[in-house]
Amino acid sequence: MVDAVFHVAPGRWTLWRCAGCEAAYLDPRPNAASIGRAYSRYYTHASEPAKNFLIPGDRPDLRAKRALHLSHYAREYGHRGDEAMPLGWLLFAASPWRRARAGQFIRHVPAPESEPDVLLDVGCGDGGFLRLARALGYAARGIEFDPQAAKLAQAQGFDVFVGGVDDAPLVDCSLAQVTLSHVIEHLHDPVAALARLHAAMRRGGRIWLQTPNIDSHGAQRFGTAWRGLEAPRHLVMFNVASLGAALRRAGFDDVQRMAPQLDAAFYIEQSQEMAQGKDPYAGDRARRRAARSEGKAWDRAALVDPDHAESVTLVAFKR
Repeated sequence: MVDAVFHVAPGRWTLWRCAGCEAAYLDPRPNAASIGRAYSRYYTHASEPAKNFLIPGDRPDLRAKRALHLSHYAREYGHRGDEAMPLGWLLFAASPWRRARAGQFIRHVPAPESEPDVLLDVGCGDGGFLRLARALGYAARGIEFDPQAAKLAQAQGFDVFVGGVDDAPLVDCSLAQVTLSHVIEHLHDPVAALARLHAAMRRGGRIWLQTPNIDSHGAQRFGTAWRGLEAPRHLVMFNVASLGAALRRAGFDDVQRMAPQLDAAFYIEQSQEMAQGKDPYAGDRARRRAARSEGKAWDRAALVDPDHAESVTLVAFKR
């Protein structure tokens, strides 16, 4: 494999699959000193966070959509919302597709139990999810390796540590919620990082993780051109079983698989471009429409069989 996404890291790599734990490991693995070059064009480098219809004031044109979702979140996750549409939750009750998408929007985060419950987003980027967590009532904090992205999150008033989990000043038994969205695959020692996060969580605390699924339909179809591999930035690749095993090794209990992220169109479009040696971010409109159509079929299949979705989403608890 080569760096077929951002084309900034010279070299070739092999991905080895462990017959025991089922995880896959990049070889040779970049060390902490050399990996920086691979992130020089990474997409956390944004000028401002994206607008989110769930954050008050961001998208007034989508007020009705927000009211519908707040109704579902109140019933399913215990969130309070004065703007919730009465009986709007019925629309989600009738549609597994809508429930899956709505849960992913908020990373399945329940309402805070007390004031102020602390949510830590590891790999918070420019603070997009921190803004949403704050709107949901959490005291939101972040860890971000990219100083440029962290600076933007800090400018919005968030406490963001620049660096990795190993170096972050975490207070034991203080965190109610921890989220890692497409982060665990970037870590040199995922289990050690999870164990440190476990120590920093209070009893009853919950961790949420999402990562590309090495057992996905796309990985089987596209092989080394699958967008989820992203050598050399993705150091360890997981499936449902291996990610669950990593969480249990780190001390977590009650590992649960969540409804999948319905993101197949992204993986299809970008993998097709990469298979042809093209820039995956330079696809044309026709290919994007075709990928969107095929992606819907893949996503419907993933709702039935999440083990082969493009991403794995798990939650686990500290008991």
